[in-house]
Amino acid sequence: MNLAQIQALFQANVLAETPDSVFLARLNPPTRGKNIEERFAVYHDGFRLRMAEFLSHDYPVLREALGDEVFGAIVETYIEARPSRHRNARWFGAGLPEFLSQTPPFAGDGFICGLAALEEALARSFDAADAATLPVDRLGAAPPEDWPRLCFGFHPTVVLVDAPVAALRCYEAAQAEIADFNPAAFGDAQGVILVWRDGLEVRYRLLAELEAMALREAFGGKPFGDICAALAFSRPGEGEADLAAMAAQFLANWFSDGLIVAAAAHRE
Repeated sequence: MNLAQIQALFQANVLAETPDSVFLARLNPPTRGKNIEERFAVYHDGFRLRMAEFLSHDYPVLREALGDEVFGAIVETYIEARPSRHRNARWFGAGLPEFLSQTPPFAGDGFICGLAALEEALARSFDAADAATLPVDRLGAAPPEDWPRLCFGFHPTVVLVDAPVAALRCYEAAQAEIADFNPAAFGDAQGVILVWRDGLEVRYRLLAELEAMALREAFGGKPFGDICAALAFSRPGEGEADLAAMAAQFLANWFSDGLIVAAAAHRE
């Protein structure tokens, strides 16, 4: 057996729920009073402790909301179901929100799944690549006839999160060190949370319904004319000119917030 095969076998047993007894028997004989199972447990258990530490770092508010015992059980299940496939352990916990949404007893728990999704988005935004943003005066340089065809590129740190409003308020309460948070006080209200990074600071805000709709359209590559049409369709009783002005204000705000990195008229 060559070195690569030995390393692969060692890794497989570190990742396994229970190390293979045949593999353990092939390792060096016990020394200093410790048997081989105890010695190998340093690697086997240590790996899980480190992975749990990474998850606790990425999801501190989720851990607080669930309690250490429940969160610990989730961590153990997640580690076994989705062993790390990345050299950078930072990405190990990125799949936890999806895992929770598919795994009982949290598969139908919007609050817990939403809180996990928010914390994952905040961490992802912080780690995302940087890019030069466009100044808002770039809009004024576009000819009026090009505005309906303007499409926009967004900063790599921009993330949209669908979550109950209670999940956002829980996160804010934890940041403010407010105890005894009650998610039931916010009912079933759902929201769209915009997350992005401004310099080294990750920012977020809860979007109003129409801005969330407009931002989704723009984020999906739709031109400004289509964005205005979508708003008009959703609000048939309001004037198209007023909705177009509202969309233009949304756009100006996105530029001012540093969300936009590209703007060009789409040519068919």
